[in-house]
Amino acid sequence: MRDGIVLSGVSKTYEGKTVLQDVSFRFEEGKVTAIMGPSGQGKTTLLKILLGLEDCEGIVSGMEGRRPAVVFQESRLLPWLSLKQNLELVCGPGKDREITEALALMELTDAADKKPSELSGGMQRRAALARAIAYGGDILVLDEPFTGLDEALKERIAGKLAAQWRAEKKTVLFVTHDSAEAKEYADTIVKLNEGGSL
Repeated sequence: MRDGIVLSGVSKTYEGKTVLQDVSFRFEEGKVTAIMGPSGQGKTTLLKILLGLEDCEGIVSGMEGRRPAVVFQESRLLPWLSLKQNLELVCGPGKDREITEALALMELTDAADKKPSELSGGMQRRAALARAIAYGGDILVLDEPFTGLDEALKERIAGKLAAQWRAEKKTVLFVTHDSAEAKEYADTIVKLNEGGSL
């Protein structure tokens, strides 16, 4: 069993502006953690540092050898592929059952053969979630995963996902601006303050 993901004195500066300031925190294994804070206070940067996409001062431990499944703020679907083909590209061969189940979970079964340009913004968001779910991985990293979904759909989709996360004891980190969403679906809430500190 892993011991979680630990940030020790993590700081990040862009062109003289401090985005994260001496952040130390332990993300618990098998738990859902929501990351909140004002716009521009380093939430997305923190996720990128955890994923190794940004360097930083300080130490990040516990991400070694992991297979993260990621949903960025942009859906990042290849426009020339169908929705199902986008999932197949990331998941690789032999994942037909996982892809079918993920599309069903995100209520996208009937859109499997459509191109991204034929999908609404909310459907593209659900497609990005379906891709991450089908890929699997041992940690989910989600940046504003429910943006673009109307309230009823968000409640339904997020509820199904949260139930799955808890059943699988999945380690999940997700950024949100919605305090009600954080309270409903997260085990722990982390709040970044002005200046990028906890």
